[in-house]
Amino acid sequence: MRSIGMRDGADGDEQSIRNAAGSRRARPTGGVRRVKLDVHPGVRVGLALENHLAPLFGALGIRCSRAAVTERRSKPDFLFPGATQYRDPAFDPLRLTMLGVKSTCKDRWRQILPEADRIGTKHLLTLETGISEHQTGEMQSQSVQLVLPRVLHETYSVAQRGWLWDVRGFTNLVLSRQQP
Repeated sequence: MRSIGMRDGADGDEQSIRNAAGSRRARPTGGVRRVKLDVHPGVRVGLALENHLAPLFGALGIRCSRAAVTERRSKPDFLFPGATQYRDPAFDPLRLTMLGVKSTCKDRWRQILPEADRIGTKHLLTLETGISEHQTGEMQSQSVQLVLPRVLHETYSVAQRGWLWDVRGFTNLVLSRQQP
């Protein structure tokens, strides 16, 4: 199983992820609660993270498609509000959102760049701590917006924190784009 750290008493997006993960195995460790993601042998952690995000989106009333095929047979992890709207040329592209999910990024964050041509800014949710300023600068220059649980923001420099999004900010954006 994979653990992610959450501050005790956290609210908002961290609590939502804990609820979505159904964590009954959380145990305090020095002010940080370890949340276990159930990962069965042979299942990548990123897929497990996607499986925990989907119920969160559903609980918030967010419409989405998972692994919908876009250009060049690419499959973004989440497409909001869905594949039908994405494929409809009359649907306003400013109301479309894409979320890639990678438990760790390294250089793999670039894999999301060709996944949805109609969407200008790609969002990437990760659990990776302290990505270098050089790497996040590259993400910004490629219109990739990093999304992290709020508690992980403290592992980034002060300069980076102003640019990072948390899960709540991301879900609020998606909900606003799904309003009629």
